[in-house]
Amino acid sequence: MNVRTGILIFAGLLLAKTSEAQLFGKKLGELSPVTTKQDSAVSASNYADILKDAEVHEGMFKIFKKKQKVYFEIPQCLLDKEMLLSSRVTATSNNTDVSGGEMPLHPLLVKFTRDDEQVYLHRLSPLNQCDPMSPIYQSLQRNNVEPIMEAFKIVCENADSTGIVIDVSFFFCSDQKELSPFKPRTPLSFILGENPLEGSFSSDKSTILEVKSFPLNLNIKSRLVYTVDDYPFTAIMTRSIILLPDEPMRPRISDVRIGYFPLRKHIYTEKVDELKKVDYIQRWRIEPKDEDVERYRNGELVEPKKPIVWYIDPAIPERWRKYIKLGVEDWQAAFEEIGFKNAIVAKDYPVDDPNFDPDDIRYSCYRYITTETANSMGPAWIDPRSGEIIQADVLFYHNVIKLLHNWQFVQLAQVDPKVRTKVFDEETMGRALRYVAAHEIGHTLGLMHNMGASYAYPVDSLRSVTFTRKYGTTPSIMDYARFNYVAQPGDEGVNLLPPLLGVYDKYAIKWGYAPIAVESPEAERPILNQWIQEKQDDPMYHYGPQQFSLFSIVDPSALSESLGNDCMKANRYGIENLKYITSHLLEWTYDEGETFEKPEELYREIFGQYRRYIEHILVYLGGVYLDAPVMGDQKKAYKFVSKEKQQEALAFILEQLRAFPDWYCQPEIERNFSFGNTKVAEYMGLVVGSLTSSGILSNLSVWEKQDGKDAYTPVEYMDDVYNLVMEPTLKRQDLNHYERVMQYNYILSLMMAEGKGITGEKGRRSLVEGDHADICSCSTSHLHERMAMSPVDGSDTRIVANAVYHYELEKVYKLLKRVMNSGDRDTRAHYRNLYFEVSKFFEN
Repeated sequence: MNVRTGILIFAGLLLAKTSEAQLFGKKLGELSPVTTKQDSAVSASNYADILKDAEVHEGMFKIFKKKQKVYFEIPQCLLDKEMLLSSRVTATSNNTDVSGGEMPLHPLLVKFTRDDEQVYLHRLSPLNQCDPMSPIYQSLQRNNVEPIMEAFKIVCENADSTGIVIDVSFFFCSDQKELSPFKPRTPLSFILGENPLEGSFSSDKSTILEVKSFPLNLNIKSRLVYTVDDYPFTAIMTRSIILLPDEPMRPRISDVRIGYFPLRKHIYTEKVDELKKVDYIQRWRIEPKDEDVERYRNGELVEPKKPIVWYIDPAIPERWRKYIKLGVEDWQAAFEEIGFKNAIVAKDYPVDDPNFDPDDIRYSCYRYITTETANSMGPAWIDPRSGEIIQADVLFYHNVIKLLHNWQFVQLAQVDPKVRTKVFDEETMGRALRYVAAHEIGHTLGLMHNMGASYAYPVDSLRSVTFTRKYGTTPSIMDYARFNYVAQPGDEGVNLLPPLLGVYDKYAIKWGYAPIAVESPEAERPILNQWIQEKQDDPMYHYGPQQFSLFSIVDPSALSESLGNDCMKANRYGIENLKYITSHLLEWTYDEGETFEKPEELYREIFGQYRRYIEHILVYLGGVYLDAPVMGDQKKAYKFVSKEKQQEALAFILEQLRAFPDWYCQPEIERNFSFGNTKVAEYMGLVVGSLTSSGILSNLSVWEKQDGKDAYTPVEYMDDVYNLVMEPTLKRQDLNHYERVMQYNYILSLMMAEGKGITGEKGRRSLVEGDHADICSCSTSHLHERMAMSPVDGSDTRIVANAVYHYELEKVYKLLKRVMNSGDRDTRAHYRNLYFEVSKFFEN
């Protein structure tokens, strides 16, 4: 059935594209820039002086370039028109923070105004909105004056006074904060320990290189020179100004139950009893051509008025480029389901077109970045009035190849011989690049990560040939569900990859892009809500927002890098695969005469993948399944992970930690690398220390207060931790090195939670915050101090936590007193040391 059934085109309501004649009163040159010598005489002598020996570029603004002087002739009819001003790094001598092709700052909404002597460039903020007919509007005007970024003295007017000329040389060849080649310092960069580059500007070495003007935009290319940390720094910048339509695209109101990047608006109105805050989604303007409206109504596939065109960087090797094009155009299937064909297409750079410039804001480009960064990203740039996406980029950093290689090795080598090689064949790497391309293009269509998608699949379905060939590893490529690490050796024919496009992805495109025949964004909401309600009981259409370890990870159903609806089951399969891969590591990486650099790297990758598996399970402890209820759907905002599931998770963690050194720490492997492997023991201690997190106890305390009968209470939880960590001691078994490390960190974490540490640990933070190595593609560790659902400082939950910590320490103290002379020499020494430290705690 055609998915457009019941959807009518709002033909009369679609905002017609503003014509050039409407914008300018007359055509201002062809689409291509025209560079001529201007010889005609005019009455104003100073205008004639500017024309003399100048390069003249016709377009939106007429631009005159005379050596290092650049003048704009701004048509009077374009004053007060809203425009976007963007700044892109075309090339750079130092790509530590910003690479060639990136925009370090968001484009600015601007306009030009004038008085008798000057032209002013205003920076506009469309955050606050109000009906101009409302009495509130006059107050909004008084309290939201459009600030002036720059003032330009009027040099002259043109011959018929239809245009005014200003000198913009300084503006485009100076250190303008809003157009800088450097990333700004933000509170977040401080929290993350980032130190963005800063430079001292050298005006005498900087210059304007090139200007171009087109009917609806212009570009100024400058070379800016700085000194950064006593070292020269040069950036070539392309600044673009593009004219926006007089009438913005009609926005679509966001919904927390589906993942689109939001654009916040504050609406001042007397119709509601508060400041009305509304989020619009970010999306492209996809609508049928005027002549195709009737065909579209009748259910025919039509091409959109303005398709989304992606230009693929020729610097990308051809063996990879064709897979990237496939990934871009995989999204065509989603648009076809809402009636548009060829809505998104991939093309090579038009090398024979002298006017094509990948840094021109009109072109969306898939760019190749030669840095060590192992990543890819897809930013989009919008009309901030409506959320319309104007242009987007995908940045393909070279070392994403390494990331994809290593991911496939540690997740698939047990079942796919093609990933057991040093260099993958074209198809094996190509399939991964196609997935990355489709994922990043999804971001540029406005879609956020959907980390809850893969939770829809039963774990054992990921071992089914028929299921995986139909659905892949996840219902959404906007998930971080990379490759099928559940598949076991012998699972022949199982699909190992995400889908080309998941069912959620097609559903999300329909929700965000399908035209609706109503009169306003508000009137769309019941229809959009109905579309969500139709799918709300099907987990394949569920949206689970990305959780960030900097703030809080509490929901085990929306985890990065996870597969299936049961992490214990899925990750047990994954760990069995890691054991298999480790046992064959040297065999599969052997290369006569080569160093052991690659085997060592992959050995560390196995460790990193194991850490992901363990840290998925940690989220179950004190975990909460989150949802986004709306009135009428009978859902709740949260539900605690069951007591049985948390106990299973706790047992899983301790079981796997104890077994880890036996299969991972292989002397025949490690003797080929640098001496000593302390990371395993450190990590095991780190995990055990995190089990006493105050955030876990706080969440459990909230649960106990809400439902004491069925809750997993803080005391029960900590008793279980005690019994599992101290199990070998309770059984009077000798302890190996790793068990001693785990017990040490468990007791240390209890003492530090009580405000005291072990001798030599003064000033040391709890090991729950220890090693923040980049262990997943979001470049953050999931092993963190759990954020509580309620405040922990000075609250009753803090009181509960302190009581539980003290209670557990008393149990440990009594146990150590009984066993301090038990076991072999190393075990006895361990007990006596811990008894000494805990005794001091109680004595003080």
